[in-house]
Amino acid sequence: MSFFKSEVAPKGLDFTNSSMIVASDKYMTILSVVGYPRYVGVGFLSNITNMPGVKIVIKHIPVPFSTLTKMLNKELASMKIRYQEEKDATYQESIRQDYETLESFIQQLAAAQSKTFDFQMHIVISSDSKEDLDLKKVQIKNYLDAMQLKALPLRFEQEQVLKSIIPVFPRQEIEERIGTIMPSPTMAGMYPYIFDSIKDPGPSVLLGTDFSGGVVMFNQFLYQTRKEHNRVNANMIILGTSGSGKSTAAKLMLRTAIRNGYKIVAIDPENELKEMAESVGGDTIDLGKGGEFGLINPFEVLIDADEDEIRQGLGYTVLTKTLQFLKAFMKYYDPSIEEDVLNLFIELTQETYQRFGIGFNTDFSQFTSANYPTFDDVYTTIKGKLTSMTDMTHERDIMERLELKIRPLTNELRFYFNGKTTIAPRSNFIVFNIRELMNTDVNIRNALLFNVLKYAWSLCLDASQNTVLMVDEAHVLLSGGNVLGADFLAQIQRRSRKYNTGNIIITQQPSDFTPQAVITQGKAIFDNASYYLVMGLKKQAVEDLSLLIDLNDNERESIKRYSQGEALFVCGSRRMRIRVIVTPEELDSFGSGGGL
Repeated sequence: MSFFKSEVAPKGLDFTNSSMIVASDKYMTILSVVGYPRYVGVGFLSNITNMPGVKIVIKHIPVPFSTLTKMLNKELASMKIRYQEEKDATYQESIRQDYETLESFIQQLAAAQSKTFDFQMHIVISSDSKEDLDLKKVQIKNYLDAMQLKALPLRFEQEQVLKSIIPVFPRQEIEERIGTIMPSPTMAGMYPYIFDSIKDPGPSVLLGTDFSGGVVMFNQFLYQTRKEHNRVNANMIILGTSGSGKSTAAKLMLRTAIRNGYKIVAIDPENELKEMAESVGGDTIDLGKGGEFGLINPFEVLIDADEDEIRQGLGYTVLTKTLQFLKAFMKYYDPSIEEDVLNLFIELTQETYQRFGIGFNTDFSQFTSANYPTFDDVYTTIKGKLTSMTDMTHERDIMERLELKIRPLTNELRFYFNGKTTIAPRSNFIVFNIRELMNTDVNIRNALLFNVLKYAWSLCLDASQNTVLMVDEAHVLLSGGNVLGADFLAQIQRRSRKYNTGNIIITQQPSDFTPQAVITQGKAIFDNASYYLVMGLKKQAVEDLSLLIDLNDNERESIKRYSQGEALFVCGSRRMRIRVIVTPEELDSFGSGGGL
C-alpha cells in the first residue's frame, strides 16, 4: 500500500515560493487565465495541449442567463459614457465600432438564449528544473498574449489555485475572483481537445492520428484533383534522427503508391526495400557489385525536356544539363579538382561527344545506351592530346593533371563508372540498392549516389502516370558544399510536377542544406515541397531546420522531445502533431527490413 501511495502522490509540496510549487523533484507553476477575447474559433487553444509539460484544467459552472446580460449591458453603458467623453475622433470611432459589435453580440445571445457559465481556466506547467520552467512560462505567456489571452501566476495563491482544480477540496475563495461569465458558444471554442483530422479524398494513406485522436488520411497527389492552399505539388520531405520512425513513414507512403498503381523509383541506402519490391515483381538493382550487375554510364544523356521545350528551341539544354551534371560529378569524385582542370575535362568531353555524332542539335530520342561514350573514350581523347604536346607548357601541365584524375576511373574504379549502362529495369517498382556503396570512400560514394540520382530521375519523366521518387540519405548530395549537385536536386524538385512525379526526400542532417555555399539551393529544395514530416531531431538539427522552414517556439521544443513515431506534419497550410501508426500486417509487408 505504501508503495502504491508513493507512486501516485508526491512526497511533499512546497509552497514557500510565491509563484511556484515544488513537488518532490518537479517544479510547477499554475497560470490562471483572467482575460479572454470576445470571439474565438473552434480549437482556439488546441495547440497548447501539444506542448510538453503543459496541462489545461477547465471548470465551468452554470449561471443564469440574466447574469451575463446584466454584465454585458453594464459594459455597454460604460462604453457609451467613454464615447461621449472621448475628444479624439479616432479613438471615438474605435469605441463606436466596439459598441456596435457588442450590441450585435448581445442580440445574437438573446435570440439563441445560449446557456451561460462561470468559466475558469488554469494552465499547469511542470518541468524537471527551475530554469526550464521559467523558459516554458515565458514561451507560453507569449503564445497566450498573441491569442489575446491574459494569464498570470497568482502570487502567494498557488496553493489555493491548486486546491481549486482538485475535486476532493471544497470550493476555494479565489474562485469567486477568477471566474468569467461566458456564453456556451464562446466556451465551446475554448475547449482545447478537438479532432484536427485530415481526410483527403481519393487514394490516401492512413498515415496515423493527430494527438486529439483524429485520423490523418493523406493523399500525396491531391493537387491533381483539388485546389488547396499550399498543396501545389506532391513533393514531401521527411526528417528525423536514426530510429525516429522516418523509414516506417516512407514505407507506408510507398505501400499506398503500390496499391494505387503508381510507378516507384527508390534509392535505398540500407537495402530495406528489396523484399517489398520483390513481393510485387519489382526490380532490385545492386549497384555495389557494379559492372554487368549494375553500372550507370555518367556520359549517358538525360532527356529532361518535353516536346514543347524542344519546339521552343530549348533542345540544346539537354546536352548543356548533361555537361553541368558531369562537372558536378567530378566535384563529388574529387572535391579538390582545380577549375582549369575541370574546364578542360568538359572541353574534351564535348570533343569526345562529337566523335560519337553528339552535339547541341542532336535528337537524343533515337539514342540507346550503346550510343554514348564512356570514360575509356574520354581518356583516349586526353591521351591523344598529350601525345601531340611535345613541349612542356602550361597547357600540357593541365592536361597531365587531368590525365591523373581520369586514369583511376578507367582502371580500379571501372566497375562503378566505366562502361555502357548495364541496367534495364522493366517493372514499375525499381529499387537501387546502394548499401555497399555507403561504406566506400566518401568521395566515391558521393559520386556514385549522384550518378544514381541522375539515372533514377530519368525513369520519372513519363507524365502519363504518377511516379514516386524516394531519395534516402539526400543530405549526402549537398555535403561538401557542391553547388552544382545541390542545384541538380533543386531542379528535380522544381520540375517534378511537370512529370506528375512526387518526391520523398529523406534526411537526418538538415545541416547539410544550410551552409552558405548551398543555402540558396537548400531553401529551394524545401520551398518546393508541399509536405514536411519532421520527426525527432537533436537540438542543433532543429536550429538548422529553422533556417529552411518556419517553426514556432513550441514546435522547436516539441521536436526535440518527440519519441519514436511522433512527428510534426506540415500539410500545405495545416500543421499538426501526429503519431505515425503501422499495423503488424503492414510491418510484415515491409519485409525483413521492417521499419523504425
